[in-house]
Amino acid sequence: MGEFEFLGVEDICAEVDTATAVCEVAMALLADGSWAISIGVSGNDAKNTATSGLKASARPGQVYASIEPTVSSGVGVKAAKDKAKKDSANIVAAFSLLSFVLGKRTSEGREATSLVRSGLNQNEAAEELGISKQAMSQRLQAAGWAAEGAGWQLAVNLIAAANPDSDI
Repeated sequence: MGEFEFLGVEDICAEVDTATAVCEVAMALLADGSWAISIGVSGNDAKNTATSGLKASARPGQVYASIEPTVSSGVGVKAAKDKAKKDSANIVAAFSLLSFVLGKRTSEGREATSLVRSGLNQNEAAEELGISKQAMSQRLQAAGWAAEGAGWQLAVNLIAAANPDSDI
């Protein structure tokens, strides 16, 4: 991941090389709850593509996506633009669902998912919190941990598919 560049008083930008890294950054910013996020997928100028997608009316917890249409042999300009628009909408939808899951978490759920996300298994995380494995399992279930994992993988796949040059 590239370094963050300050674009303005409240705006930062970083170039990210992989779909996985894009999702990791977006999830961290969504979990914080204070950021509106714009994802740009472009073979030429991702910064311009991303910043053009962020609206002045953007609200924290919202994700925007802009994809530069890729015209290849056998695909016309209109078809490429339609595909880019559809891919953008799908990425936004995946992150909207993830944002909803993150927004419904209790402090206990955030604590439990944070420990598991950091690499601990459920037993280790339960021990860290001083709770039973069953209580840990219940916290993760209530926090939507399985939905987060599925949504995260969907977002990674959508971003990777939108950028054929990407390494997942």
